[in-house]
Amino acid sequence: MNYSASEFPWITIETFGFEHGVPETVIGCLLVDVRGVGLDDPADLEDLAGRDGKDEDVVQHVMASRMAFTRIEQVVGQAKALLDFNSKKNFTARVLIGDRDGRTRAVVLGDAVAEVLNGRGIPTEVQHHHLEPQK
Repeated sequence: MNYSASEFPWITIETFGFEHGVPETVIGCLLVDVRGVGLDDPADLEDLAGRDGKDEDVVQHVMASRMAFTRIEQVVGQAKALLDFNSKKNFTARVLIGDRDGRTRAVVLGDAVAEVLNGRGIPTEVQHHHLEPQK
């Protein structure tokens, strides 16, 4: 299917923090847990603590992780497979990516996956549920 001709996103990526709960969902979405999967946590470094996944130093730190590009390609492949299955019924695909607090690794991975999918002609949007610190 030629997704690039679409005016609306075929894939929605939502980042979140497990400590805040998983976003309400229905059957047919992909849940990706990035806790403990080889992505370095910026919170472990004093100079990056408190920053979020939109900060360039945080992005560089996470992307320098040994498993970063492997994990991105895995999620891209899984999202594409889900989309191919869902599109037969004209359904979009929803990808939930979570880390501990939803502010760093999930945000970096979600943005990177969306960039790859958009670059491959699959309209994708990203929503960050917990980017701002929760009070």
